[in-house]
Amino acid sequence: GVQAVPHCRRRHRWCSMSSVSRFSLRYCLHSGSSRGVRDFLETCLVPFATDHPDIPIDILLQPGRHPTFLADYVEAPSRLVSLRNAARLEVLEMLKRYRDMSGHRVRRFTQRGMGKTPSVQGEWQPYQKLDQPHEIVRG
Repeated sequence: GVQAVPHCRRRHRWCSMSSVSRFSLRYCLHSGSSRGVRDFLETCLVPFATDHPDIPIDILLQPGRHPTFLADYVEAPSRLVSLRNAARLEVLEMLKRYRDMSGHRVRRFTQRGMGKTPSVQGEWQPYQKLDQPHEIVRG
């Protein structure tokens, strides 16, 4: 059947819930490019996982492949990042950065913040004296 999603899970941004649904770390036991990920798994993974019990972390072996990091989000597409030759602290910072992200791409606004509805208070004028009565302009 269909599982009901709690209201707080849908509106995670306002409920202080994480938008990350799962992390996946993939690495090789023998390659030199996975050395930082192996160091991270030995020293930093347990403290990070205990600090964030709501985020499941999958550890997968990929023999003969460069290490990668996959972040799955609740309401956004997954993000795949290469961890090739990354040091232990760089891997930790990467996990923290993607934990704090919403998963959505950053949008660039091309128009100024002007709506379609004209202002009820009238247009602002430089050197306007606000202590004197002024005319209200209605569109």
